[in-house]
Amino acid sequence: MASTMEWRGLKELQAELRALPADCQTEAGHIVEGHVNAAYVTIKRVYEAHRFTGTLSNRLTISTVKLGLVLRSGSALAWLFDHGSQARHYITENGVTHLTGRMPARPIFGRTVGFAKRKIRADLKAMLLRRGAARVTGD
Repeated sequence: MASTMEWRGLKELQAELRALPADCQTEAGHIVEGHVNAAYVTIKRVYEAHRFTGTLSNRLTISTVKLGLVLRSGSALAWLFDHGSQARHYITENGVTHLTGRMPARPIFGRTVGFAKRKIRADLKAMLLRRGAARVTGD
């Protein structure tokens, strides 16, 4: 199962952004793009440090959608990398127990995306208030 995170703002935040002049929309786009790129670099660095086949690192992508950007890990191993796996045991014919396959959780994708999403919201709210928006509420 691939891991995906789409950045979409709150309904009222999107309405405020659409009502702003073009230069404000450009600034908002730069804010979102900056944080998505930072999240990409952070995740890619961790994936590269654990490189075996390169699937995790090679399938990490950023794509553009109508209202923003999508950071996606298209690797089937991404969920397993974030959540880890249980140890598996087997017993040989001689009765010897072997432990195989335990992988510790490294929650880099979800943690990094959550952090970036909070920073995007905070920066967009600050931009809107600085540009004269009456009030921006909610998370």
